[in-house]
This record gives sequence, structure tokens and C-alpha cells, in this order.
Amino acid sequence: MQAELFDWDKIRVFRTVAQLGSMSAAAARLCGSVPTVSRRMSDLEADLNTQLFHRSTRGIELTEAGHVLLRHANVMADVMEAVQIDVADQKGTATGIVRLDADEALLAWWIAPQIAAFLTGNPGIDLRASAWTPPTPDIASISDVFLTLERPVQSDLITRRLGKVHYAVYAVPTHPVSASRPARLASIDSARCVFPRQLADLISGTLPAADSLRQFCERSPISNSLSAALAECRSGAALCALPTFVEAAHPDILRICPLPAVRADIWMSFPERARRQDRCVTVLDWLRGLLDAEDHHCFRQNPAQALQTEPETRLCRQA
Repeated sequence: MQAELFDWDKIRVFRTVAQLGSMSAAAARLCGSVPTVSRRMSDLEADLNTQLFHRSTRGIELTEAGHVLLRHANVMADVMEAVQIDVADQKGTATGIVRLDADEALLAWWIAPQIAAFLTGNPGIDLRASAWTPPTPDIASISDVFLTLERPVQSDLITRRLGKVHYAVYAVPTHPVSASRPARLASIDSARCVFPRQLADLISGTLPAADSLRQFCERSPISNSLSAALAECRSGAALCALPTFVEAAHPDILRICPLPAVRADIWMSFPERARRQDRCVTVLDWLRGLLDAEDHHCFRQNPAQALQTEPETRLCRQA
């Protein structure tokens, strides 16, 4: 079928049916009738000469072809939203939505505490921040700005390397090892220490098998949740290996042992269209300031400077 003759509205209806798992629910969502939705899905199956649904009294389930079409439909929905952002909004580039995808730890412990001050100073910008996840072939991101600890692979992004993220082991003041801080890794290697999955993967991917930190990590609990790892640390149940900028948001935990052997680059990326929209440029400038290594030594390249004994000064809330 020629693309210019294809009825894109049928794809929109199909996507709603697939997401809700019911013709009646899709009809309610789309403010239509069940017979109309059912007829459009039958027409779509005829257009594609394939079965998209298994229908039963319990509802509908996607066939293999239906799952393939849903992946394409999700990409199409992202493209249509990007068109709205990139084309239909040329007269108001200083105001509107800016979507930020950021590393989860950076977002939760460094950026999020400053969003209220940013919005107060920029009331025309609707900043919508999400934790970054690696892209897949089936999902095209429409975000305007990315802050990641992995260099993006998308060739259409403009990418800049900012500072470094450094790591250390932390504990609450009541933990037995806190009395000996700053400690060496050898003095805590028998203690229970939780490693977030991202840091554990970084350690295993950069350090040799014989390295003491890698061995310590491999025999320690691994958590796929940053908040759960931090909660376990703050409860006194375990030590926790975390990025050092956590100190700005959580001064109630103590840095026990620096981990200078492992660190990660911070990458800022954005599509070309972001440079043409004033609101995106405002967000980019704001983020550069938040991650300026001259103002915040925890992001400096040199581990000796970044891992100073003094805790990082808490971020000042901007008026």
C-alpha cells in the first residue's frame, strides 16, 4: 500500500485499542462508539491483509503482526508529537514544554531539588524531567535535552562532555565503620555494602578481575533501585556505594571511603532543533551552571580535587 494513501487515523485508533485491551474502552477514550471502532479495526486488517487481534469474550489480544504494528504505531505517535514541538510551535520558542531525560541519580539528587527555583525564574517554561533509559530500535525519544553517563549512540544528537561523576562508600553516623572514616577499602571489605546496578556494571566493565574494588562489588548485594539502596544505607542496615554529589541532597550520610578507581563522564546531548528554541537554550544554560566543575568540585576531572574530604556545599536555592 502506498504511504500517501494510508489512513493514519486508523493507526491512532488501533494504538488505543491495543493499549487498553478492549474495543469498548477504546471507544470511551476516543469518544466514539464500539461498532465504529470495531469497523475501523476490521478495515485496517483488510488494508494490511493480516489479523491484528485474537478476539474472545474476555477481550482482545494482539497477534504477532499486531505487536509489530504496535511498535511502529508508537514510533509514529512519537514522530507526530515531535512535529507538534518542532514545526507547529515556531512562533513561541521562548515558552512551552521542554523535555529533559537525565541520569536517575543526577535527576533525583542534584537537578530535581533545583527545579522549583528554575520554574520560578522561568514561568513560561514547562520543564518535564524523566529518568533516562537507553533507547531501543522500537522507541524514538522526543526529548529536547539528555544528561547521561553513557555517550549517546544516536547520530542526530549534538553531544558535549561536561564533568565527571565520582563515587564513594557511605554510611549513617551510627554505623560501626563511621568512627574510622575516612577508611581504606581493605578496612571495610567485610562489611555489607549495597551497590546500585549502574555502578556495579561500570566497575565490572572497567576494572580487571583481580582489582579489590571489583571483587568487593561482586560479593556484595546489587540493587536495581537507587532509592532502595539509599534507604538501606540510611536505615543503618548497610554501607552503600554512591556518586559523591549525593552529599548535597543527603547530608545525613557520611562519606566513609572514596573510590577513585572508578568514575563516569557526564554527557549533555540535544537535537539540532533545541538550538533553535529559546526555551531549550535556557534549560541548557541552566544545566551547564548546575554541573559547572568550577562551582561544584564534585564534578571535577581530577579525583584528588573531586574527592576532597570536606563534604560538598549544598546547592543554594536560586530565587
